[in-house]
Amino acid sequence: MYTHSAFPLKSFTALLAFVSGTLTLPVHAAILAVDLTANNSGTISDGTNTATFVFDKLQPTGTGVLDPFVRIQQNGTEQGYNTTVANAGQLPFDEKFGVWTHDLQFSAMQAISGDYHFVLDIGEPVSTVQGAQQSLLSLDGLKFYVTNTPGQNNNSVDANGNANGIVGTLLWDMDALADNYVLLDANRDGNPGNGVSDMLLKIPASVFASVASTQYIILWSRFGLQNSANAGAESFGTFEEWAHLTVPPCQVDCGGGNPGGVPEPASLLLVGLGLAGLGLSRHMLRKQGTPAG
Repeated sequence: MYTHSAFPLKSFTALLAFVSGTLTLPVHAAILAVDLTANNSGTISDGTNTATFVFDKLQPTGTGVLDPFVRIQQNGTEQGYNTTVANAGQLPFDEKFGVWTHDLQFSAMQAISGDYHFVLDIGEPVSTVQGAQQSLLSLDGLKFYVTNTPGQNNNSVDANGNANGIVGTLLWDMDALADNYVLLDANRDGNPGNGVSDMLLKIPASVFASVASTQYIILWSRFGLQNSANAGAESFGTFEEWAHLTVPPCQVDCGGGNPGGVPEPASLLLVGLGLAGLGLSRHMLRKQGTPAG
């Protein structure tokens, strides 16, 4: 007579654990593509065009040279895109209402040495809380669109929480090939907060080759998702601001935080002494009866 022997429960449990462990998918992690806390520059490609991210400290980041077009503010994580709406209640995500958040017509942009230059000013504080360096911030998403539809405010998102309702043609995406992020430090050179830029972004002019002057450019960005990988890399403090450059960088800051069009005080002193010396020389020549020339 055949007697059925029950499969030992202990063995079954061990087999189940083995199978479960074997079939477990690896946990997805974003890739630190550019670390501007330690390096001066880095690049990210979408497979066709390569953008350059540069550690940069333009001071001050004022109007005239810079044209801010979107401010984003929310503690933790934040996202948003530039648009012009009638009131704050119509903003789609974490944008700040006001004159610094608006539609950007392509005719207002200017190529500089084959690229379009954008400046990011992050308003993170210098304080450290529970070991977290709050001046850090991760840039987790960045996309450029061209559209014929200004004043957009769609706030729909995809499964990852990223905006997916923008009407237009996608021109460039930092996550086209991988889930990339850029790590920033607002206090890298001891100047945290708003008013001093933290990153210069160079987008090849070829990205905008098919854009007409009357069309609009939308820049969408997302910040603060990498706090678990980099303690303090979520959003604290004030707003983050994107602007586009309208003159070559060296005319904005040629070193030492001084705008190229405004001489340092020491330079002015030297010029003044030189002019004074020239005037004295001419005076002495006249007294000696020699033509000044």
